[in-house]
Amino acid sequence: MKRLRETGVLGPTRVLTIERKLGLGENIFLVNATPRGAEVLPDIFHAIDTVYHNSPTYGRFNGYLVYSLYSLSSPRITRRILEELQKAELISDFFIFDIADFDAKPANYDYYNSTLGWGWDWSRWRDQIPKTLKLKAKFELPLDEVQPIVDFDTTDVLLLKHMFDDGDITQKKLAKILSLSEAQVNKRIKRLEDEKIIKGYRSTVSTTENELNLICFIELEKPQDQLLSVFYQLPYPATITMESRIRFAIQIAFNSQDMMGFLKGLDVLRPHLASCFVQTVHDAKMSMDSHPYDLYNEKTSRWETPGSEYLQDVQDVLKRE
Repeated sequence: MKRLRETGVLGPTRVLTIERKLGLGENIFLVNATPRGAEVLPDIFHAIDTVYHNSPTYGRFNGYLVYSLYSLSSPRITRRILEELQKAELISDFFIFDIADFDAKPANYDYYNSTLGWGWDWSRWRDQIPKTLKLKAKFELPLDEVQPIVDFDTTDVLLLKHMFDDGDITQKKLAKILSLSEAQVNKRIKRLEDEKIIKGYRSTVSTTENELNLICFIELEKPQDQLLSVFYQLPYPATITMESRIRFAIQIAFNSQDMMGFLKGLDVLRPHLASCFVQTVHDAKMSMDSHPYDLYNEKTSRWETPGSEYLQDVQDVLKRE
């Protein structure tokens, strides 16, 4: 790992969190942008506090792929915003994928050479898929569809905020910022890890200059965890995201020359899927000026995502056009 950091392959540490258990939901939405929308939507995304990440995208939807937050007490906010964009003829269609849980699958560097890059036999993976699907040994998918709300306080939110900003921050520094003892900080972090609000820690990875980032959205005919194990066989870092036991999104990055091997694997999987489509994520950027954790109101002890304000933000941007 030290060598990979020294060569720039591994970047800073990120703390992986899911705030759903704290009452803050998250979804991915895709839009087909109209010609006018392609020009205006970036300004609208920037204006709405809950939209924190977006990228142009191509695939079934040609427009934008966006990550958005919402209070679980107001679950229709994203749909209301998208319906407003549709009404303004900025988008023609949309798709919402609600995030129940995710797993950041680490890379298997046994297949990586810092000089030659990834050495992965895609044909072998493709041929292995039918055998994997027939295995009797049950694959334990590390995802939970139901995320019960847990008790937390403002200090937990502030702790997560600082860890979000700096994954390498020390407990000593956190203790000083939050006016706690190191033992108290350690206890809080351990509890957040046990509750799986902190899901782990991962360094950013850059293994190729020509990296192609894709998200594959799949829907199963019925729950079949064994099918998901096929993606865990790949050595590349990937994020497997669950909406339900039958709807998943698999985000993976590899060299553009590996695209054919991945798609041929999907060809083998396709008869076992109710639906499947792939979207590019080729120019991702942060959308928001404020911090995601600033959506938490310390006075009310609630996540506040006022839909009426966001709809007004849309109108304000359109008036400036």
